[in-house]
Amino acid sequence: MVEVPGSSGESVMSHSAATSLVNVDDHNSSVMREQLIREITGLERRLEQLKISDGLVDFSLEQTYKEMIHSRREMLTSLPMAGVR
Repeated sequence: MVEVPGSSGESVMSHSAATSLVNVDDHNSSVMREQLIREITGLERRLEQLKISDGLVDFSLEQTYKEMIHSRREMLTSLPMAGVR
């Protein structure tokens, strides 16, 4: 495992080391990819509905949706590509 010192002195795993530790077979990777895409699409729709809805804007909920979308996109990019070894 490759460790990179963090700004506060603690060790953190580098991005390349973290992604190399993911051991997901092609089928599970495809299933996970499809699930993440569905979740991202659903969250983006809910975020748009929130933005166009009448009434007070809930900035906290809007930020939560943005963070959920971002985290799922990060997971999506960390998945191995199916068929690539």
